Amino acid sequence: MAKKKVITKKIKVAEEEVQAKPIKKEETEDVDAFDVDEVPESAEEISELEQEISEDEQADFDEEIQEERFYTIPLAKKGFELTPRWKRSKKAIKVVREFLERHMKPEGEVYISQDVNERIWENGIKNPPRKVRVRVTKSIDGIVRAYLA
Repeated sequence: MAKKKVITKKIKVAEEEVQAKPIKKEETEDVDAFDVDEVPESAEEISELEQEISEDEQADFDEEIQEERFYTIPLAKKGFELTPRWKRSKKAIKVVREFLERHMKPEGEVYISQDVNERIWENGIKNPPRKVRVRVTKSIDGIVRAYLA
């Protein structure tokens, strides 16, 4: 085999050009993610903001609950041995949704809370828990929500 010649080019930068460009102070400063002007200064303003936030959250969840039940959902009985390992937690979420549709008879949607989702996924995609204990509420509108019990 023939040897390859490596040609390197050296680029000379004039020291005068580098020294001629002063570094601006504005370029080196970090920019904050939020404006400092919008931060409340007094405790009264903070409490008002907290009140507004809590009112907004309550408005989202102010549903009249028609029914509330506690279930232990057996996930192991749904043939996880036959399911590929990399699909087991995905299937567990589907099993929870199907279980709630069968037992609560929703007229609207079925919502699974973040806590239930995290509990199923806490051991990864390959090892969902064998059973999950949930608190299920049904609103007057027929919307079913599942929370971790």
